Amino acid sequence: MTTLIPPELESFVQQQLASGEYRSAEEVIGAGLRVLQELKHRQEDFRKEVQIGVDQLDRGEGILLDQAGLRKLFDEIQQRGQSRYNAGWSNA
Repeated sequence: MTTLIPPELESFVQQQLASGEYRSAEEVIGAGLRVLQELKHRQEDFRKEVQIGVDQLDRGEGILLDQAGLRKLFDEIQQRGQSRYNAGWSNA
């Protein structure tokens, strides 16, 4: 397959080749396509997760929070995250 790319992308390909990380323009383009493919997979996963949340809200499974309740929820999330982070360092 022959592919034409815009000059600004050709310049980027040349920069990547000059870095020595890639041996050919095809490798650079292939790496870019793999990144695009991964992005598309992540977008699809995100859309599915959002739809799960929307469905839960439609079923009345959501919770209403005022400002104080929201602050409490954020604090709890932060504490759980800090605990997980600390546990990771102690296991290292």
